[in-house]
Amino acid sequence: MKTRFAPSPTGYLHKGHIWSALCVAAVARAKNASIHLRMEDHDKLRCTEHFADIIKKDLEWIGFEWQSESVQSKRNEIYEKHFETLQKKNLLYELYKTDKPKIMFKNPEGNDDFAIKDALGQWTYQFAVVVDDFEEDMDLIVRGEDLKDSVDRQITLAKILGRTQMPIFIHHSLIYDSSGKKLSKRDGSDGVIKEREGGISPKKVLSEICRQMLPNKNIPSEISWNEAVNLL
Repeated sequence: MKTRFAPSPTGYLHKGHIWSALCVAAVARAKNASIHLRMEDHDKLRCTEHFADIIKKDLEWIGFEWQSESVQSKRNEIYEKHFETLQKKNLLYELYKTDKPKIMFKNPEGNDDFAIKDALGQWTYQFAVVVDDFEEDMDLIVRGEDLKDSVDRQITLAKILGRTQMPIFIHHSLIYDSSGKKLSKRDGSDGVIKEREGGISPKKVLSEICRQMLPNKNIPSEISWNEAVNLL
């Protein structure tokens, strides 16, 4: 089996991302699956090489390991191929909200249409992730519970694009801040680069995350990556 961890290089990794990486690693270990690192840099306005490099350094620092990797911005020909499939099936239309239209997918399963390209001509998350998971043979998807609502539309699109065997979807809980909001790069949540460059032990960071997310377990003040994965 094969799963993936797919950060967007629009900012620094925060503790919510590390929790997600732990969940991916735990499921991969339980299922004897390999892990693929995918940089989801479809948003050209916010994604940078700088953030991509820092993300890798943070993941290595914390102990996360992967066996293969890819970058969305290098896969345009693959997206174009599947875009043409939708064109031939007459499942695309333009939606104007500004002077430039979004390219929408007409969902044959109901009224849940969604964008394939945004008004800037960029591939959207909903389209690119389906294509990537199909083309990269991902059969085990581990991600946050905030994406549960995307499952049906992504399965519908995957079937239309030719995928016959759907992946297993597993959604994990999220880390929230003191005000009850989920951690977010867009909202300026602190990145773990702050701890890494400040000389904080990654074992201490992992302990803090596991104590917050696994309050019923007796967790020491410092734990290794493998120990944290084994707790899940």
